[in-house]
Amino acid sequence: AARDSGELFVGTLLCSFRFDEKGNKKPFIPKQLPSRHSDVCIPDYEDLKFIEELESLGYDLEIGFLRVRGDHKVRVRLKGTDLSRHIGVYAITGKGKTGFVKTLLYAIANAPEGKYGVLVYDAHDEYYKTVQKGLVGLKELGMPNIHYYDLHEEMTPKISLTSISPSDFFSVFPDLSSAQIDACMLMYGLFGDEWLVRLYNLPPAGAKEFCEEELNGMTREVTVKTLARKVQILTSRPCFVERASRDFIEEVKQKLDAGHICIINTRNLTAVEERAVVSILTSKLLEERKSLLDKDPEKLFQKPTVLIVLEEALSVLSERVLRRGSNIFVELVREGRKYKVGLLCVVQIPHRLDPDVAGNINTNVILGLAQSRGRRAVADNAMDDMDPLINEMKMLDIGEAIISYPHKGEVPFPLPVKIHYFNDLVKQHKARTVSEPPPKLDEAFME
Repeated sequence: AARDSGELFVGTLLCSFRFDEKGNKKPFIPKQLPSRHSDVCIPDYEDLKFIEELESLGYDLEIGFLRVRGDHKVRVRLKGTDLSRHIGVYAITGKGKTGFVKTLLYAIANAPEGKYGVLVYDAHDEYYKTVQKGLVGLKELGMPNIHYYDLHEEMTPKISLTSISPSDFFSVFPDLSSAQIDACMLMYGLFGDEWLVRLYNLPPAGAKEFCEEELNGMTREVTVKTLARKVQILTSRPCFVERASRDFIEEVKQKLDAGHICIINTRNLTAVEERAVVSILTSKLLEERKSLLDKDPEKLFQKPTVLIVLEEALSVLSERVLRRGSNIFVELVREGRKYKVGLLCVVQIPHRLDPDVAGNINTNVILGLAQSRGRRAVADNAMDDMDPLINEMKMLDIGEAIISYPHKGEVPFPLPVKIHYFNDLVKQHKARTVSEPPPKLDEAFME
């Protein structure tokens, strides 16, 4: 039957407005259906301009435009200080996860110097380089605050054995026996930072004498030989050297403290190398900031917020993986905010993410999910009521997102967003002169 064209039927009520003491409309989350004969309307620019005005509250990282009817463009941003509260990026292959992260990195790279740092573990080597025809990488920006590391390249700084602590060693080789763990702690107590160097330089024939004279007979010869072989496994890879003239860990930490972006190519690393690089670098960063919080909290507060981007996050944060034991990223999710360090998890199958980890992610970016279990998992862990948007999550086109924010007093409902196309950002960046301050993104490039 035909309906009166003047009638408006409400499928989902996202937002209500009320007037403050100055007569201004303020959005709030509806707790109940509107009363009978209430005015109901599709929002216009005046209703939604509060989203753009969030910039004055610290929402300084522009990532797209609001998807609304009409010709007006409402700019959507993330709050930089919320980077330490963690971000989840959820989508099946081909929906724009990499494009979103590159757009966010572009916004961070253009933030005031020293405000934010980013450490990217790039499992596919797709952020810096142009690896797909027509999809450019961050290298094209030519910005001095973006750095790329391939640890297999000769000129790249390496990881020194002297920078590896027993806890780092345990994360690289999680299957150590209790006797081997005790031996590591004993040698670290006796030799300090040189403990792995001593094992590295130990000739097989000298293990017995080493145990008797250096370790006072407190460790068996077979235990020391096994540990020495594991050290040889490490040093057989290009990432590690006995003593590095340029230490990779220290260099990356310095760049992050300066508010730069460091992209680490982990695609060509072996499983042992990847565990070592990712675990050691992340733990060193957290340890340093923990120490500052205890000894000089004011100095910590002056440091930039650091975001760690973890591709293929399920490899270390799935429920199945964490049944075998915890890791540094679990600690980061639980405590990173205190140290101004956040995690961005890129996940294709959200229902496999550990529930405790998912529950600590404050900002959720959904770019398209096919499986109902995945959509349900994201909805259950978001800080918004996402139930009315469950079906919308599978209808999203490439580059379209639904974003759930943590501060309900500022962004009271999830926002539908069209993410900026990174190629257009690069064109705009190249069109500007170096001397000009970065203007607002040109809407002409986004159409």
